[in-house]
Amino acid sequence: MTRKILTYIALFIFSGFLAIIQFSLVSAWSSPWNNVNLVIAAIISAFLIFNRDQVWFLALASGWFLDVLGFHPFGVALLSLLSSAAVVYLVLENWLTNRSLYAFLLLTLIAVVVEALSYNFLLLIFGWSESAGKLFLLSDYFWKDLAATILISLVLVGLFFNLLALAGRRLKPFFLKRH
Repeated sequence: MTRKILTYIALFIFSGFLAIIQFSLVSAWSSPWNNVNLVIAAIISAFLIFNRDQVWFLALASGWFLDVLGFHPFGVALLSLLSSAAVVYLVLENWLTNRSLYAFLLLTLIAVVVEALSYNFLLLIFGWSESAGKLFLLSDYFWKDLAATILISLVLVGLFFNLLALAGRRLKPFFLKRH
């Protein structure tokens, strides 16, 4: 029980650290590096290490911290990260394996797209977009930023997956014996 509580406290502190790095450091970098989404990469990577409830908590806490630090209506980051984690969980549980690099790269692609679409749709609903009359899907900046975010997130998750595969035996591929 104490180990579980300490795990959740560590996840809360880690999500706060991630949100601070994302909000203050990453957003100050020049393009395309300011499109790095550390929180999504961390959530996808958490599916390798933690159980489902701990990943939900990481998404919830990270979204809360990003909403506290951000200038948009409260709940936009939280809802977009939770929806992204929910879609990734459903795809991972129903169609993909948790031992494949290709599966996690596909999950990263799905997570980034779902998070970007839900975040921008929520901003559009709340009327906080830069131009209320223009739909973000028609903006070339949205698609360029999304492409850069996808590419950088794929590299981050791929590197983290390979580091975990080198460090432990959990992600080693296994082969079934034939009779």
